[in-house]
Amino acid sequence: NTVVILAWRLLYILISSTLVIFGVFFFNIEKKYWHTFYGTERGKDLTIRNFKESNEDATKASYSLQTSKHHWKSIENEVRKWVESNWKRWEEEKPKWLDANMRARIPVEWIPSNEARSEEMKRRKSVRKQSVAQIMMGDQHKIGLITSEGKGEEQDNL
Repeated sequence: NTVVILAWRLLYILISSTLVIFGVFFFNIEKKYWHTFYGTERGKDLTIRNFKESNEDATKASYSLQTSKHHWKSIENEVRKWVESNWKRWEEEKPKWLDANMRARIPVEWIPSNEARSEEMKRRKSVRKQSVAQIMMGDQHKIGLITSEGKGEEQDNL
C-alpha cells in the first residue's frame, strides 16, 4: 500500500515538474515562434504543399524523393514530370543535392531518354556491386595485434 502511495506521489511530482519546465521553456521563446509547436496540417499535406510551392530543385527533391512515397503519391505524376523535364539539366549541371543516394531514389523509368536510363542502370549496378563487396570484405584495413600484456589491439594497416 505504501509503495502505491509513493508511486502516485512520484507521478504527481513528475507531471507537475514537467508542466512547469515546459511552461518556462515556452514562455522564454519569442512569441513569433510559438506557432511552430503545434498545427493541424498533416505531414502528407506539408510535403505536397512544400513540393508545389518551392522553386528550388533541392527543396522539391527533399520533399518528394526523400520522404515516404505515401506522402506524395497523390502528386506522383507531377513529381515524375518534374524529374523528366529536369533530368538532362541535372546531368549537365551535376547539382550537389543529386548525389548517389538521391539518384537511387528516382525510379529508373522516370529518366526520359533510353540512353540516360541505361547509363543510370549501369551506374546503380556498379554501386550495388561495390556495396556488396564492401559488406563482404568488412574493414580489411584493420588488423588485430596482441600486445605484450595479452590484450587485443587494432591497428590501421594503411
